[in-house]
Amino acid sequence: MKKGQPNINNELFLSLLEKGEKCAFETLFRLYYTKLLQIAKGYLVYQQEAESIVQNVFLKIWENKESLGDVSNINNYLYTMTKNLCLDQLKHEKVKRNYIDNSYRIKSEIQYKFIHDEAASLLLENELEGKIIQSIELLPEKCKNIFKKSRLEGLKHGEIAAQLGISHKTVDNHITTALRHMRFHLREFISISQ
Repeated sequence: MKKGQPNINNELFLSLLEKGEKCAFETLFRLYYTKLLQIAKGYLVYQQEAESIVQNVFLKIWENKESLGDVSNINNYLYTMTKNLCLDQLKHEKVKRNYIDNSYRIKSEIQYKFIHDEAASLLLENELEGKIIQSIELLPEKCKNIFKKSRLEGLKHGEIAAQLGISHKTVDNHITTALRHMRFHLREFISISQ
């Protein structure tokens, strides 16, 4: 046995652990905790993670104490268990990091697409607004005046007729003419299905 390295491999000690003798378990803990913690810290970044791994090693020993009879070398058994739990932790962290990275990437793509779509919609909206104003300005003066009163001021056809001293039918005709004119000038913005 090397100096300073615990080596518990006798059958009596394992037998005491199997029976759940607390003093045997406490001895095992005192002899191996620091060594196992050093091994865990070699694999893991954070002290707290390493401590958690070592606690899990001792918890598993306690929970599976009945099967310790199969162990020939407790020293190797504890070191191997610590190493394996550390590797499992690292795999879990990698999966978690990949999930977070993928979630962030997907979220970024969605946000980019939304911003891109919103910017495109705003651009299209501004272009449409400019085209509407331009189309209205191309209407004959009387037709333009009636159309603005109807669509921009929200007046009813009868109110426009009374206000301008013309017939209701004349207002209807001017609105029909203006709408036909608008459809023609805004055809690139109007859906084919309409």
